[in-house]
Amino acid sequence: MKCNYPTFFAQAFLSLALVLSILPETAKAQDNNFIYSNAAHAEKIYLQLDGKIYTTGDIIWFKSIVSSAYDHQPSNLSKILYVELIGPDEAVIEKKLVKIENGIGQGFFYLNKELSKGLYLVRAYTLWDLNFGTNFFYKEYIQIFNSKETSETEKPISNIALIKEQSNTNHLQASLNPFVIDSLHKNKLTVFVSLDNTKDTLVIKKEKDNAYRIDYPFDAESQFATLQMKTAHGKQYSQTIILNNEYLDLQFFPESGELVKGISSKVGFKALDANGQGKKIQGDIIDERDSIITSFKSNSLGMGSFNLIKADNSKTYFARLKSQAVKNQQLLYPLPAIASVGNVLSIEQRGNNISIMAASNYLINDSINLHISFRGVNYYQVKAKMKAGTFRLKIPIEDLPEGIVLIKLMDKSMQPVAERLYFNERPESRINLALASDKNSYAKRELTQLTIEATDSERKPVNANLSLLVINKQQMGKMQHTRQNILSYFLLNSELRGEIENPGFYFRKDSCNHNDLDALMLTQGWRKYNYIKPFKELNFQPEQSLTVSGQVKSMFSNKGRKEVNLTMMTFGKTKSIYTQIVDSLGKFKFNLNDEYGQNMNVLLQSAKKSGKNMNYEISLDEKKSPTISFNHTKTVEKIDSVVSVFVEKNKERRKIDEAFPLQSGNILIEEVEVTGYQLTPNRKKVMERYGEPTEVIDGKDILAKEEKWSYGLYSVLLFNFPDKVRINRHPDGNLYAKVMGSDITLVVIDGIPVKYYEYPLIPNIPTSEVSSFEIIKCASNFISLYLEATNSIMPPDGIMCGSVIAIYTHGGKGIYGANKPAGLSQTSVPVFSAPREFYAPKYDHIQADDWSKPDLRALIDWHPILKTDSLGKASTSFYNADNTGEMIIVVEAISENGEIGYQELEYNVDGKDKIIIVDRK
Repeated sequence: MKCNYPTFFAQAFLSLALVLSILPETAKAQDNNFIYSNAAHAEKIYLQLDGKIYTTGDIIWFKSIVSSAYDHQPSNLSKILYVELIGPDEAVIEKKLVKIENGIGQGFFYLNKELSKGLYLVRAYTLWDLNFGTNFFYKEYIQIFNSKETSETEKPISNIALIKEQSNTNHLQASLNPFVIDSLHKNKLTVFVSLDNTKDTLVIKKEKDNAYRIDYPFDAESQFATLQMKTAHGKQYSQTIILNNEYLDLQFFPESGELVKGISSKVGFKALDANGQGKKIQGDIIDERDSIITSFKSNSLGMGSFNLIKADNSKTYFARLKSQAVKNQQLLYPLPAIASVGNVLSIEQRGNNISIMAASNYLINDSINLHISFRGVNYYQVKAKMKAGTFRLKIPIEDLPEGIVLIKLMDKSMQPVAERLYFNERPESRINLALASDKNSYAKRELTQLTIEATDSERKPVNANLSLLVINKQQMGKMQHTRQNILSYFLLNSELRGEIENPGFYFRKDSCNHNDLDALMLTQGWRKYNYIKPFKELNFQPEQSLTVSGQVKSMFSNKGRKEVNLTMMTFGKTKSIYTQIVDSLGKFKFNLNDEYGQNMNVLLQSAKKSGKNMNYEISLDEKKSPTISFNHTKTVEKIDSVVSVFVEKNKERRKIDEAFPLQSGNILIEEVEVTGYQLTPNRKKVMERYGEPTEVIDGKDILAKEEKWSYGLYSVLLFNFPDKVRINRHPDGNLYAKVMGSDITLVVIDGIPVKYYEYPLIPNIPTSEVSSFEIIKCASNFISLYLEATNSIMPPDGIMCGSVIAIYTHGGKGIYGANKPAGLSQTSVPVFSAPREFYAPKYDHIQADDWSKPDLRALIDWHPILKTDSLGKASTSFYNADNTGEMIIVVEAISENGEIGYQELEYNVDGKDKIIIVDRK
């Protein structure tokens, strides 16, 4: 679609050649003198998720792209990407280490069936990006629904009521049930109440009926309240509540910062409803005498702009809207006050040029400086002189890359006096993607064959890395068109802080997007640009491989120990041995070979330089997750009809999968669930004899709870895991463990049954020796274990449920192998998440009986990594499901030079079944 841009400047422009100082292309990228913000050295991270809405039991599939923040070339700085799934309680549910090769990686999250319904956050970052705060972290909020419906009384926060009084003070009342999230909670409950921008802490006592209730006063002007409760064991739950459904927040953003007396200016505006979502409005700008100055109208996201001609500081301006709540009532919103002295920097697109006008009511004939930069790198430096308080300039659009441009006006002392963000549209610089299917319409379960061609603006082939997503349009099309994609993320989301509503809206091909993008720059872009300021210190180095690092210390000193010989053995897919002498501060760092799984056991042996083993303290560096910032106001988003239909369809699919067992060689997704549970020979032996564990406590979690006063494994369990296992002291003075709800509990260590006379040795096992502590409730073959452990001939009467505690040690040799040799330390370290292949049924040899199981997939195909050949072409194929109607093929692309592309293709699946050909030979 061709866009017509308004004419803003009527006067002639100065010649660009007379005033511009153009930087050489090589200098822009290489000379730090031209980099005003070292954020240009950051890495951008983009995850293409397969969806936005999920139900428990689903898999979140993602492709990851790590690129240079400046030119989007796939990055070779970082080889490790951290991807986290974060729950509504702001806790990391699962963290993946994704292997990045030439900027590209892939991964998945399996959504446990016990996850609660709510808003979740997917976050990704590299260690290098910690240098830049959280500015370049990837964030995407998703909704997860649980197929198990929860009654009102079983919800953590229920019976919410807003009590409105005649005075200006209202009350928020609610019932709180902490036992839903923490069955062992006792005594008082801590509740944090956030009202708009204020936060209050309450401690609530339990009432006589064992309920917790809150009655909290708030001003009638308040918009949101977030209730966050925290139990005695640190478990949290939050919910945001709308306090005023008729609330409308109308904000104004004068171009370059302020309205100035006597100077015409564009004013951006943004209208938000009670849900914090953009609301479409229209109205008039009036003065204090009710005279109409101009009219305005927003886009569908509540944003737009209007021109205020020669602002008069003797007047007061208002935006006037009609109230939707009260008939014949008008709402007035004041515009910002008019500054008596100031500057305005105006930007417009005219044809193939960017038009810039600097205006001032006090720098009448003074010298000024214009700096035009792109992603932290200066592109143009202009020194000029104002004439009668104005200066005009034009720059060809093609002289700047596509994306957000920062224009800064400075006075002769180089002090910034005005700034403006502008989006430079250059769609011709993107990858052209041509998609072609072999047919326009298909039968159910028929094979679709697809070819993809990637070219540049001159139709030359492009070497690109592609991803393929095929979805049902009716169920997932709306979500796809509004959520962020590769274009909106690289060009908008990654450069502006804060949430951008419906980012896909700005890159629709069926309409002109220029005015919408400019409204976004005027409003949300104001003061939220990631490249505004430099970062003082870059303390984190890029990660090129998996590492184990730390410091060796003396047993009775916190100082580093030098001249220590360290030997490390890793127990991954293949055993590896590394040796190193620590530095003068006792620090060490081992670079590991690539390993995949969840965690890998490592063994560290410390010795003197002479080779004698010594008990030195080895402290490993811990890579903690950065502070989590969770936008709880997003939890008030309304669930529209499209989402409701998708969730119900997902539940229907889940029931079908559970009703049909493994058949015809097909693999059900939920039956190949990948977890961090590594089936070692000892574990396999225990599971075959006693059954699968009902509870697993990782040895690292036990070790993390160890205190200086701890005296072995059971002392840590006693005080930190009372909900998992009960530790009791018997009259003989020893500690014994019992699984709650069991008649008798017995222990096996590394698959070896512990004899009764050996039980006093178990409590004192060093926590550092334990790799896992597992509970098998009501175990199989318990009677035979009882007879073996006690040397009895007959079991006692009345054993209905005998449970087994399976302890696994790093040594793997049973109770007597858990004594720590001199200088030996055992632990486990996270490794790369193993990639997983997307499963979809294949109907190449379909039989009549195969139709008995419906195939209702909304996600038809997911192919995260496809590569074009030397001609810029790629091809693939996939089978359709039983859903009829329109399907959408989504292809996203990035080239080795940083060009990006996005394309969709729709095709139809009719109601016909695939024809079955029976071979009667």
